[in-house]
Amino acid sequence: MASAEPAWPVAVLFDLDGTLIDSVPDLAASVNILLAENGFAPLSLDEVKSMVGHGLPKLVERAFAARGLRPGPDELAAQCDRMVSIYDDHLTVLTTPMSGAGEVLERLHGRGMRLAVVTNKPQRAAETILERLGLARFIETVVGGTDGMPKKPAPDMVLAAMKTCRATPESTVLVGDSAADVQSAHAAGIAAIVVEGGYTKGPAADLGADRLIASLNELDEVLGTFATGAGVA
Repeated sequence: MASAEPAWPVAVLFDLDGTLIDSVPDLAASVNILLAENGFAPLSLDEVKSMVGHGLPKLVERAFAARGLRPGPDELAAQCDRMVSIYDDHLTVLTTPMSGAGEVLERLHGRGMRLAVVTNKPQRAAETILERLGLARFIETVVGGTDGMPKKPAPDMVLAAMKTCRATPESTVLVGDSAADVQSAHAAGIAAIVVEGGYTKGPAADLGADRLIASLNELDEVLGTFATGAGVA
């Protein structure tokens, strides 16, 4: 009796913020504490949402720039350290899974796909959030922002996740919400699916993804539209 064809894709890599979780409320609360400690007025949720991407250091830099301050390297590093400390106490106070996140992870995991999270967020914070929100049990590996590894849009984090998942570019898809996600996926030679309603600053349709979905609830169907072994379109 012939064996069943293996599931395609072998690996699905997910961005975290704006894709699997809505973390802006906690990021905004944390960065506003930091701003208040420095005598600045708070930012709105929409302002912070527009600043998310490329990691916490970039968020801190953008937040201070919005208040007319551009700290030097040493001061910025100190402020980033303080931001990490503040955010560690607010990781899941207001953060919630995006619509359909838990359900789609469970379905794909049940079909034998290897799931990973690739995020510019600090590694420990990402792992803690996934655990607290009940999503970690579906995830094979988390590749987060760590010293020495170039962050998205560089392909390094994507390639590291693929290696752990024992997947090839032809058998891997990345799901994200930003230009950095698409660029990192394509630089690694894999297809990119963009979810609308995330933290991108412009129209999701303009990001150059191979597929576009309105929510994670559509992911199963869109994965089925790829031909077996399809890579970047």
